Amino acid sequence: MTATSVAVRCEELVKTYRTASGEVRALRGVTAEFPAGTLVAVVGPSGSGKSSLLRLIAGLDRPNDGALVVERTSVHNASARELRRFRRTTVGYLFQRPSDNFLPHLSVREHLKVARRLTHRPPRIEQGELLSTLGIDGRVDHLASELSGGEQQRAAIAEVLVGGAHIVVADEPTAELDSDSARHVMDTIDSLVEAGVTFVIATHDRDVMRRAGAVLELDHGVRTSGRSIGAAPAGPTRPTKAEPDTLRWRASAGVPEVEPDVPTVLEVHDVSKSYPRGDEVVHALDSVSASLREGELVGLVGRSGSGKTTLLNVIAGWEHADSGTVERPGGGIPVWAELAVVPQKLGLFDELTVRENLEYPARLAGRVDELRDRVRELMEALGIDHLEARYPKETSLGEQQRAAVARALVLSPTLVLADEPTGHQDAVSERRVLDAFAQAAAAGAACLIATHNEALSARLDRVLHMADGRLAESASDS
Repeated sequence: MTATSVAVRCEELVKTYRTASGEVRALRGVTAEFPAGTLVAVVGPSGSGKSSLLRLIAGLDRPNDGALVVERTSVHNASARELRRFRRTTVGYLFQRPSDNFLPHLSVREHLKVARRLTHRPPRIEQGELLSTLGIDGRVDHLASELSGGEQQRAAIAEVLVGGAHIVVADEPTAELDSDSARHVMDTIDSLVEAGVTFVIATHDRDVMRRAGAVLELDHGVRTSGRSIGAAPAGPTRPTKAEPDTLRWRASAGVPEVEPDVPTVLEVHDVSKSYPRGDEVVHALDSVSASLREGELVGLVGRSGSGKTTLLNVIAGWEHADSGTVERPGGGIPVWAELAVVPQKLGLFDELTVRENLEYPARLAGRVDELRDRVRELMEALGIDHLEARYPKETSLGEQQRAAVARALVLSPTLVLADEPTGHQDAVSERRVLDAFAQAAAAGAACLIATHNEALSARLDRVLHMADGRLAESASDS
C-alpha cells in the first residue's frame, strides 16, 4: 500500500481518560492503516474503544501516546490552531444520534450555508448533485425535527461534505434506523465512496460490515484478529423460562394461549394523536387499540417515523392523546414499581454513577438496602458490573443503554415500555438485553418493546406491526 493511498495511519495509539471515578483505558496500542476512498468498518463489542478511536481520527480528542496521521495532518502533535483547521477542512464527524448533528432552529439549507462559510476548501461533490444523490433535495427547507431518522443522517452527511471534508467519521449511523432507511443511507454512502470519499464507521450492523472494503476489530481497546464479515453470528434463541401456569405455548404456531384469568395490564382504546409540522398535519397515531396481559413479551415493530415512540409516550402519560383512552398500572403518573420506561435518550443522571443510577428507583421507594442484591444481579446479567463506579459519560452508549434497562427492572414493575433498547448493542449484548426482558416477563411483567429490528421477533410472544400510525398484530416467528 503506498503512502498516497492511506487516509488514516495509527501507530501504537493509546487513549486513556482520567475521570472522577478513576482511569479508563479506551485504546491500548492500536496500529492500523485505513485506505482512502474506502468504507472502513470499526467493529467490536460495546465499550471496546470504537467511539474513542473515531473521536481521535476526527480531531475531537488527542491520543495519550502513539502517532495518528490523517491525510497530511499529524493529529497527535498538531497545534490547537492546526486542529481547528483540520476539523473544518478535512474530517466530518457524525454523532451516534442523528438529531445531535443539528441545531434545532436551523433548516437543512441554513446548516449547509453555515458549513460552506466555515471552509475555503471546495467540496468533492457539487451541492446540487450531492443533495440529489442523498435523496434530500426536496427537504432542504425543513428543520431537522421535521425529517425522519434516515433523512437526518443523509442531511448530516451532506453538511460535512459541503463543508469540504474528504473523510467522514460516523458513529453507528444506522443504529436507530429501520432496515429500509438504513439501506438507503448505506446505498448513498456506497455512491459517495465510489466518488472518492473515505468513510470510517463504527458499527454493530452486519450489512455495514458486508459492504465495507476494510474491517478493523477492537476488543477492550486492543486490535484483534479479523473474522469473516460475511459469516453471520448465531441468531438469538428463545430463553428457557419458567412460564406462568396460565400462559401456555401452542407449539404449532408459537402463539401464546392465555387463560381468561390472566390479568390485563394495559388497555389502549382507539387512541389518536396528531402534530402540526409546518403546513402539514402528521397523524402519528390513528385509532390505535391494543392490550397486554401479565407475563407477555410483546414487540412493537415498524419503520422510523411509524408512530412507535409516540404510542409509548402516550401509554406512559408523557404525551396526551387527542382522543381515545389508556388504562395502565397506577392510572396516574407512572412510578417505577408499576410502570418503568427505557426511553431512547435513556435519561441517566450524569452526576450519578452507573450503580447509583440503577439504585435510584429503589431509593425513591425507600428500598435500597433490600434491593442491593437485585441491583448486583441485574448488573451482572447485563454485563455492566465492572462499570458500577463509573459515570454514564465514561461508558459507551451501548453500556448506557444496558444500564437504563437494568434501572427499569430494579423494582420488578408491572409494565415495562422500552424504546429501541437494543439499537446500540453487539450480538452478545443484544441477547443479554432480551434475556433480561424475558426474565421480567417470566416473573409476571408485561413488556412492550418498540424496535425497527424485525429479527427480534423470534424472541417475542406477539408482534404488533406499526405503519403510518396504525397497528396490525401477528404471532411471533418462534
